[in-house]
Amino acid sequence: MTALDQIIDRFTEVGNAAETAYAVLREAIVSNVLKPGTRLRADDLAKKLGVSKTPVREALRKLQAEDLITLQPGNALTVKSISEEQLFEIYYTREALEGMAARLAAEKAGQIELARLRAIHDEMKAPGVSGNLKHFRQLSGDFHLAVFRAARNETLYRMLKHLQDQIRQFGGTTLTQPGRAKEVVAYTKALLAAIERRDGDAAEKIARENRRRTLDLRVKMLRSAARS
Repeated sequence: MTALDQIIDRFTEVGNAAETAYAVLREAIVSNVLKPGTRLRADDLAKKLGVSKTPVREALRKLQAEDLITLQPGNALTVKSISEEQLFEIYYTREALEGMAARLAAEKAGQIELARLRAIHDEMKAPGVSGNLKHFRQLSGDFHLAVFRAARNETLYRMLKHLQDQIRQFGGTTLTQPGRAKEVVAYTKALLAAIERRDGDAAEKIARENRRRTLDLRVKMLRSAARS
């Protein structure tokens, strides 16, 4: 079974044909199963999903509106590729917004949100977890989403979730870099502590520094790949 087949199985009951097509294709794009530059043909996708072309076209329109796919010359739709310039734009925006979210979380997080953050952090630091790259990356993403939720600002949450998905689409992860998993555990510990003591200044500073560190690693990975 291919990775795309596994995604199709996971989303078989999310709604009508258009909703299913959208859910499957979106997850395949942001999880890098459909890689940047991949051409998306409605006929082929409809056959793969077992639906007609109409719901697939509707799903593709929604994905284009989200800026996850792009229209190329000749009306060809492809999974969007992210340039180095766009990568900087996304990370600079994320740094500012994540700093704001961390500050708001320190001010507004309730006991349920704090318990969620503690539970994720505890799982991340458990023996052997950092060795499972896929699971550790998921936990790291979950921690960030929990911070965004704790900010209690739905507009901010949606913006950050979209930016997070764009980076997932980029492929690869900084967690492959030596020592990065240990850094992330230390970062989540520090951010959680700042939020718990209601220190908005410290929470914002920690969140911003982590995002700058991630950008540095991303750029090194990008340029290394370009040289190889």
